[in-house]
Amino acid sequence: MKELSAEELKEWKRIITDVLREFHDICHRNGFRYFACGGTAIGAVRHKGIIPWDDDIDVSMPRPDYDRFINYCMSHDLGDYEMAGPHITENYAVPFIKLCSKKTTLIEEEDTPCLIGAYIDIFPLDGTCDDIQEAVMLKKRYNRIWNKLEAISTRNSFPEYMALLKTPHEWGRFAIKTIGFFFRKPLRKYILRLLDNISRKYPFESSSNVIVYCGSYNEKEIMPKSVCEGTDISMPFENISINMPSGYDDYLTRIYGDYMQLPPVEKQVTHHFHAVVDLKKRLTKKEALSQLR
Repeated sequence: MKELSAEELKEWKRIITDVLREFHDICHRNGFRYFACGGTAIGAVRHKGIIPWDDDIDVSMPRPDYDRFINYCMSHDLGDYEMAGPHITENYAVPFIKLCSKKTTLIEEEDTPCLIGAYIDIFPLDGTCDDIQEAVMLKKRYNRIWNKLEAISTRNSFPEYMALLKTPHEWGRFAIKTIGFFFRKPLRKYILRLLDNISRKYPFESSSNVIVYCGSYNEKEIMPKSVCEGTDISMPFENISINMPSGYDDYLTRIYGDYMQLPPVEKQVTHHFHAVVDLKKRLTKKEALSQLR
């Protein structure tokens, strides 16, 4: 796994900011709602850009706009950019889409050889039920099913695969990987349908509460729609401006608490490492995979 040098990290941030600019322009031209979320929202408020020790950009879209954005990307030439997603990208292990630079090469994990480019993450914001406990249970079920998608997308050596049998709580992972070995495409399609069924159970427009099912903050992702429904607030971000949720202070406080407080120095570290990265060109699949060996 490779950690970017200081110069490479600077170039990486420039590229993903360009991807964000393209995303923002597409949304602005077509009336798609979106807002900065997670650490990107903190970065906009606290740093007016990417958090200095961070290296990714996250945005969220209400489900109707998320679907419209996907349809737009599938039906238009995006020039130097492309969409990556679970239904269209080989070995893609996450249930949300990314907008990527076609002029770069990226494989994030050695055991998940998914070839994409430098990207921003785009998360769907879905409606959920008024009963918070039921919403929490749906989120837990979503996570369990997502783990199955990750399992069949991951490439293991035979010893690693057989080692799963030594630990009882890994037997389920062993079983799903075994089935996936023989029936990967239909199983993948079935898992994605299960995830989609949960996501769309409560329509966004008629729901009072919303959630990012594929978010990493579990029950903290559940909140009143009024907190993040409006996207008419704009803030400087690097050399552009981005949309923020109308209740960004409430949104960030619910997830992070005192989000203006800097974390301890020992926690100001980059979390992302890459198996293969080339910021100057897009390698072929064969060229990229050869760097894993």
